[in-house]
Amino acid sequence: MTAQALAMLPDRSLTVARMPHPERSHNAAIDGLRALAVLAVIVFHANAAWLPGGFTGVDLFFVVSGFVISQSLASRAGAPLGALLLDFYRRRVLRLLPALLVMLMATFVLSALFIPRAWRNEQFDQTGWGALVGFSNVVLAGQQDDYFSPGAELNPFLHTWTLGVEEQFYLVFPLLFFVWLRGHDRWPWSRVLLPALTVLSLAWAGWQAQAAPAAAFYLLPSRFWELAAGALLYQWMSTRGPGKRGDALALSGLALLLAGVLVAPQLAMPVPGVLATVVGTLLLLAAVAGHGQSRVGRALGWAPLSYLGRLSYSLYLWHWPLLVLLRWTYGLQGAALWLYPVLLLAVSAASYHYVERPLRSALPLLRMAPAKVLAMAMALPVVALCGAGAWATVEYHEQISLSVTRDGYAWQARRYPAWRPLEPVGAPALEGRRLFVVGDSHAAAYRTMTSMVARQTGMEIRQEDRGGCSFVNLLRASPADCQDFIEDSLSAIERDARPGDIVLLAALRMPELRGFDWQQQDAQQIYRQLLAERTPAHAQAAHDEAERVLGRLQRLGVHVVIDAPLPLFKAGAYRCSDWFNRSNPACVGGLSMSRADLQRLRAPQMALLAELAARYPSLTVWDPLPLLCGPDTCSAVQDGEPLFFDNDHLSGHGNRVLLPSFRQTLIDIAGDNPL
Repeated sequence: MTAQALAMLPDRSLTVARMPHPERSHNAAIDGLRALAVLAVIVFHANAAWLPGGFTGVDLFFVVSGFVISQSLASRAGAPLGALLLDFYRRRVLRLLPALLVMLMATFVLSALFIPRAWRNEQFDQTGWGALVGFSNVVLAGQQDDYFSPGAELNPFLHTWTLGVEEQFYLVFPLLFFVWLRGHDRWPWSRVLLPALTVLSLAWAGWQAQAAPAAAFYLLPSRFWELAAGALLYQWMSTRGPGKRGDALALSGLALLLAGVLVAPQLAMPVPGVLATVVGTLLLLAAVAGHGQSRVGRALGWAPLSYLGRLSYSLYLWHWPLLVLLRWTYGLQGAALWLYPVLLLAVSAASYHYVERPLRSALPLLRMAPAKVLAMAMALPVVALCGAGAWATVEYHEQISLSVTRDGYAWQARRYPAWRPLEPVGAPALEGRRLFVVGDSHAAAYRTMTSMVARQTGMEIRQEDRGGCSFVNLLRASPADCQDFIEDSLSAIERDARPGDIVLLAALRMPELRGFDWQQQDAQQIYRQLLAERTPAHAQAAHDEAERVLGRLQRLGVHVVIDAPLPLFKAGAYRCSDWFNRSNPACVGGLSMSRADLQRLRAPQMALLAELAARYPSLTVWDPLPLLCGPDTCSAVQDGEPLFFDNDHLSGHGNRVLLPSFRQTLIDIAGDNPL
């Protein structure tokens, strides 16, 4: 900054201008704080039991980021608004975007190679595409899984939500800081603008943590206060001088950080869950920033810790996709668990030294006005090109995947492809009738079979399904949040069905076997536990719901088909059928089950079905289990062909195995009930 520009600034702005230039001076203690943050997050993600509150490292990052960004903006205090914004965004783009794009593209490619395509992949793809444009947090807030749900740990792009929050903060914060920088001596309101927004965000986060937890966790309005807290600390320190830092302040900050790690898992997020972490970070920053560092500050500046802090961005970018790829393949066990930190450090160091730093060393050349504009203009086509590449890895997954599940015709239960010829079957009694298929995700898993039946017989298909919302599950009453779906589906059938039409009620009607430790627990004890969970109250509720549904359908003159409980398995076939995932701990239960054990697990449901069939002459019970099992064993994969896609959903091949039986069941119904 020139002497003329300094002379034009108010006295307090001179204090701001004297703060060290962020690219010419370096505070190793702040790097140490970043290292603590990223190490806490990595340990938590590797195994949450090791550090249950380690996720608060992200909140430490947010506060530090607000402080450092303020320091960066203040170092250019004399620039006009347009020049300040252009320079700020140029530096942010060059600092964050290249390493992010490299990680995203590598993750898209590795995911296509090693992660099988399942219904969750659409959520993964959407998250990755959102990360390309800084909105993955918005995408995640709209998805069913929250950050702590079991399914979230398989999304290789989940961690990018924090980058979305920061990038959105960068869009608005420079303007707020500029108002304070230029107006805090002239306009009294400019001094309270950022504090007021911070308090509003804090209050909003506290309310939303109860009303909409996913939005509170992922979205900027409820996270703004954390980044703004770091900015307010900088503003307070810059107008009062650095002062003397004390060990008491630093130790108090460390104590609060430790308290945050301990208490956050039991509290609503982000408020009050991360309050201790944010306050502790502020105290530590106040103790270590500027001059006169405390002994804690010097400890945080220890060279190895400071180096990890400089790597923190690349460490954060790469730690999660590497963990997720391990979870999908060999698993976090044995040698892989020990090799992971070595691999992570190597990849992160390469990202830092060969992607991040080369562009930083080019910054002097890129400070010229034409170069600034060019750097910003080039970002858009580069992001667009990466988006096209990401789309290609998803669209052509079957051509590049290393998994046997790349054969979508065998594995995926979806509508029968129109390009494959299919001979019609003489079934004049079915032609013109409608087949209504309703239920949970297991109704969706019949799509191949039902669409083939429709093409062979001339029936018209009406399909309504929603995951987790079953019709007549025979185990217990359907969840309360499914009642609207059930009512809407029944009303649609009542409106559109004609006498003689057929309704297939499909559902998961067996207690799920996933989620148990089959290596440590006795299988028979688990089966007894599962049978005991169907209490008399649950059995009565399941009976009453079945009576209500069947009573309404019988009055329409339609015929109802209920599929008897299908086999289910301890492991998912799509996760455990490749050379690179068969040893995964998720596959310990195996892909086969004793037929006797399955018969035992479904005995109460079969008894209820027999009772219902005796009461409702319009009900047919169709039992696929004998077609899918041998005399003694049921296998998810048979003769190299998958009968099931995962633990309990049929595969495309399994659909075709059941097709003749289901088609004949419909023909028999139509023959007994002519129009």
